[in-house]
Amino acid sequence: MGPNTIDIIAAFTLNFLQYVTSDHILPCNVTAMEPCKGKNEVCVQKTLQCVCEKGFIRVGDDCEEPSDDTGGPHGATAAIVSIFTIALIVCGLVLVVRKYNLIEYMRQKINQRRTNDVMYEDVMIGNDDPPLSP
Repeated sequence: MGPNTIDIIAAFTLNFLQYVTSDHILPCNVTAMEPCKGKNEVCVQKTLQCVCEKGFIRVGDDCEEPSDDTGGPHGATAAIVSIFTIALIVCGLVLVVRKYNLIEYMRQKINQRRTNDVMYEDVMIGNDDPPLSP
């Protein structure tokens, strides 16, 4: 049983979709005038990959000069927001624990499991089955 028309069309369609969504098989050609599409990129002959020139870093699809900014105001803002968020979460947890008395509840549950006592309500007293008649 050979491949039918639907199988062949499906294979071509899937291959075409993969080709369209992926980068080219050989991203750069060493012999071309401009082997790489971006600025400040060079083509490495061994790997046939475009890499950034010395002194540049890749940011997304482009090669850019590294900035001297060490995160100044953005880093401080992020730290302040993080500390404030953590403080809010901790305060919220403390309020919930105090309101519902969760520490005492957990202590009771732990003691109940440790002692393995049978609660009075769980024990059936008396005979609830009807009498057997001969």
